[in-house]
This record gives sequence, C-alpha cells and structure tokens, in this order.
Amino acid sequence: MLILNIGDGKGKTTASIGQIIRSLGHGFKVCLIQLFKNNNFYGEQNILLKLENLDFFSFVKKHPYYLRGISSEELANLCDSAMRKLRELTIVDSKKYDLIVLDEFNVALRDKLINENEFVALIEKLSWESNVVVTGRGSPQALIDMADLVTEMKEIKHPYKNGVRAQKGIEY
Repeated sequence: MLILNIGDGKGKTTASIGQIIRSLGHGFKVCLIQLFKNNNFYGEQNILLKLENLDFFSFVKKHPYYLRGISSEELANLCDSAMRKLRELTIVDSKKYDLIVLDEFNVALRDKLINENEFVALIEKLSWESNVVVTGRGSPQALIDMADLVTEMKEIKHPYKNGVRAQKGIEY
C-alpha cells in the first residue's frame, strides 16, 4: 500500500513515526529514510536509533528553510544520495522491509531536487513489495493519484503565528 501524509499542517512525520511504531509492534521489518532533519535534534531520532528491526538512514541533515550556505548543487547531490539508497532498496532489498517510510521526500520533489518520474517509478515498484509512506509538503499530483491512502494535515491554528518558538518535545 502507498500512504501519503501531506499538507501544510503539523503532524506528517509524527504520523509516520506512529506507523513505524505500530509496524514494529507486529514484528515487522522497517526502513526509514529521512531528509532535511539534523541527527540527534529531533526527539524521535533518539528513540528510533535504539529500536530493533528498524534501519534508519538520514540524508540532507538540514531543513530547506535553514539551508543558507549550501549550494543548490550540493543540496541536489545530497538528495541524490537518498535516491541511490531508494534505488538500492528496489534492486537488492525490495522484499526485506514490510514498511518503508520516506520522510520529507515530497519537499525534495516540490523543489525539484529529485526527479519526479524516477521517484514515482521506484515507489510504484516498492509499493508492490512493501507498504510505503511518503511525507512532506508539496506532494506531486502523480503521487497523490497512485496512492491508496492520502491524509492531509491542514493548519487551523499554530502558536508560531503568535510568536511562540518551536517547543522541544512538540515540534522537534
């Protein structure tokens, strides 16, 4: 099954982490490939790295909003490293995982840091072998069309708008 957690609201990654926990609870083998998140900054990373049956890979360790000082070429190369890992999954490990979570890949697609056609083709192949979750803002319509389940997180109200800074344990 292909599952998308999309939209401008908070909770896309959080929902995918819940899916990981649920799958691990059933003894499933899980792979998480994450973009745009610093290692050991987000609280969930500290826990996930300790769990059995979870392979965790992190690429592009900063969020695009904070990427001052990194060239677009370097950014594209880092995203290509994540795509190489994804290609490897389709060739070598296509049946190794029960669940594959691709966190923030929609952002890379939206910003044209990875090739949409290639990504969609890889996801189509992987979703025949494993359940796949893709998160992030800006999901392409082609991915939405092929998904089995799409959940949109919609922001209604957020404390940022009142000047409240990101809270440890809530936003990260």
